[in-house]
Amino acid sequence: MPDTRDKPAFDLPGIVPWGRRFSEYAAFFGIGDPRELGPVLDIGAGPSSFAAEAHALHLPVVAADPLYGLPAEDITHRFEETVGAMRAGLRRAAYRFNWAHYGSEENVLRLRREALALFAADYETGKRDGRYVEAALPVLPFPDGAFSLALVSHLLFLYGDRLDFRFHVASLKELLRVAEEVRVFPLLNLDGLPSSHLPGAMKALRAEGHEAELVEVPFEFQRGATRMLRLRRR
Repeated sequence: MPDTRDKPAFDLPGIVPWGRRFSEYAAFFGIGDPRELGPVLDIGAGPSSFAAEAHALHLPVVAADPLYGLPAEDITHRFEETVGAMRAGLRRAAYRFNWAHYGSEENVLRLRREALALFAADYETGKRDGRYVEAALPVLPFPDGAFSLALVSHLLFLYGDRLDFRFHVASLKELLRVAEEVRVFPLLNLDGLPSSHLPGAMKALRAEGHEAELVEVPFEFQRGATRMLRLRRR
């Protein structure tokens, strides 16, 4: 039998497409009244339904991801390829999670499929309307100050073993170029540990005069992931 003691709980083939619902974003990022949102960028959005649900509420959201060069059926296929590894990881690392919000692994998967369905239904029309843009950090195709808020869900810091410190700093600076405020969640990595990139990234941004703070949010799934990073451009 192979020795799996050093195998990570989440044995993923890279950065995977695993989308979230609008209500989850509201909790991750401490969004109160969504009607107060100005133009918002959802970067690394994948098959999240945040932009689709925002559009239904007449809220201005643009989602950006390198996946958006693909048709919806290919993105759906990649999601399905991810399901097995994600479910196995959730089971292996169940003790690392606070299940109060979701209740069960089945409910997590149900929400992921709901997000995918809403995203897929909106995708082709949204691409024509400019709601889904093929783009990737650390260089974005948007003008300076195009957005009032940029959101990064489950990308930076979470994948710190694949995205190095330089990438994080360059990406956060680029996000502050295109948005007045940036919010990032979570700040733990896939092993459930605080990201080693976070202290240095905050220091680098503060050195350039930007505001960088950790803010409590009304959500916890990864145990200890109860804060977001909030940056404001100076």
